[in-house]
Amino acid sequence: MTNTILDKNEITKYLNSSLNILTFDEVNSTNDYAKKLAEKQPDTATLIVSDHQTAGYGRFKRDFYSPSNTGIYMSLLLPINKVETDLLTLKACVATVKALQLNFSNADLKIKWINDILLNNKKISGILAESINDGKKGIAYVILGIGVNLNTTDFPLEIQDIASSITDSVTVNRNKIIADIVNEFFKINHAENFLAEYIRLCGTIGKRVELVNGNQHIVGTAEMIKPDGSLVIKDDKKNLHCFNSGEITKVYLK
Repeated sequence: MTNTILDKNEITKYLNSSLNILTFDEVNSTNDYAKKLAEKQPDTATLIVSDHQTAGYGRFKRDFYSPSNTGIYMSLLLPINKVETDLLTLKACVATVKALQLNFSNADLKIKWINDILLNNKKISGILAESINDGKKGIAYVILGIGVNLNTTDFPLEIQDIASSITDSVTVNRNKIIADIVNEFFKINHAENFLAEYIRLCGTIGKRVELVNGNQHIVGTAEMIKPDGSLVIKDDKKNLHCFNSGEITKVYLK
């Protein structure tokens, strides 16, 4: 692949706001690096981007495949007093989709509740929100980890059937796309109507799904997303179940 080299100055050129930017050839995880950085108590937002992650992870600490030069692996470290904290995962999903659509206008992207972005029913991006407690007053920082498969082709066997990339182009301007994601997030973070956009993009609504949440296992139709971001599922006995966490393990396409 010949994707653009990650470059702080190039990312800055496309940004609409000022923030610290750190770029790396390799880290274990951009989210983990953000956690270590938070110990220094920075008072401004920081963007951490790496060409490769040796131990990238998503929800439930699952591995996030992060090969060199074919994807975007980034984290935003945000002081709690500089960000609206409601529904950050959902906001980051919408921001990522909108940014990707700016660059890949023909891609029919859909969100799978709550944090995955799909193309042709395969995952091309995942979002992970984490928080850092200051030990005194509660949460001091939030971290938004965003991973995108841009033109990855060689996936491990165990995820070949569920993972894909957004393009087969051999050249992608990663610096611009990273900046577009950040720009869209800061716009959406204060928008009142972003949830309507999330619902519009969510391919889970109306589908028959399986959801696992701890010991609960529910099969039914995804009916709606409530204002707090929770998912309502109607089971086969017409009972309604509301979840603000959990994982959609299967979506029935028919």
